[in-house]
Amino acid sequence: MPGVRPSGGALRRPALHAFGAGTSGWEGPLMTTHHEGRHDMIRNTRTRRRPGRRAAFAAGLVLAVGLGVPTQAAAQTAATPTSATTSAKPAATPRSITGFNGDGMTRVADFFGAYVDAKDDSPGPDTALAKALRKHYLTSAFAERLKAWEKKNKVDGVLRAQNVPVEWTVSESGNGRHIVVTLTFGGGESPTKTTRFDVKHNLLGDISDISDISDIRAIGKAPAKPSAAVRSVKGRTGESVTRVADFFGAYVDAKDDSPGPDTALAKALRKHYLTSAFAERLKAWEKKNKVDGVLRAQNVPVDWTVSEGRNSREIAVTHAFGGGETPSVWTNLVVKLEPVYGDVTDIRTRPTH
Repeated sequence: MPGVRPSGGALRRPALHAFGAGTSGWEGPLMTTHHEGRHDMIRNTRTRRRPGRRAAFAAGLVLAVGLGVPTQAAAQTAATPTSATTSAKPAATPRSITGFNGDGMTRVADFFGAYVDAKDDSPGPDTALAKALRKHYLTSAFAERLKAWEKKNKVDGVLRAQNVPVEWTVSESGNGRHIVVTLTFGGGESPTKTTRFDVKHNLLGDISDISDISDIRAIGKAPAKPSAAVRSVKGRTGESVTRVADFFGAYVDAKDDSPGPDTALAKALRKHYLTSAFAERLKAWEKKNKVDGVLRAQNVPVDWTVSEGRNSREIAVTHAFGGGETPSVWTNLVVKLEPVYGDVTDIRTRPTH
């Protein structure tokens, strides 16, 4: 629901401060700006595939991610003129994913997105991250039932499959208590299959049930368009914007856990998404600056947006701190990605111009 915060269940923390220490090459000045509202993810970024993970980045491609920068315009694709009146095509809307801290649908999307990344890792599934995600997001009772179901059915109980989807969509139901998850498998030369099921979560946001699969069918006619009032988040396995959103979304959830941060999940996420060299540099930076090196703050954001930047080599990520009676503050970071596997190699503050 663009421009409107979700009602009922979005938990907001008291606003503190976001920091931007001026360490050479690492941090720049903190920038504030006006709130841009919610941007739904728009599917216009090409997925890059590689062996091992479901999708990847073409060799030699280096992407940059900026935290706290409003969505930038994508490059225009001009139409070939056929007459004097022919005009250039309008710029494509930048692809973006937005999350709201404490919102049920956001939490489910964070869970499924990061879980797919963990299961799709190369050379094999990241079992440590998958285990940490299940422990954080699932109720203990449901986690035990899920283990029993998996033992009987010999497939992953979260994805209800032996492989990983190429795309996924998380949508909220009318009452907000049930989340509809749609997983799309196949693509290319493989027949496309869609699995749809409900995810029920309790008032604290933990997932308490995944119902039986309600529909498995080959893609034929396009499904009926959902109501404009229904919010949804869509992801593509291995695609850069999706992976960055999966990482930051789940990381915010881990840092905002009650009664305190889920350090095990935060550690597993950093190990999965960050290169080992950068992880060591980040520890040194945190020791010196006394703030979280991923969020560049001592508290957690109330919402965040990951989107394409000004060019194909950049992704923008906005973290908004504050809300309510507290003035909103935005952080601006640049996150560089490893060219082949897409792991994070650097996080920097974006200079203000």
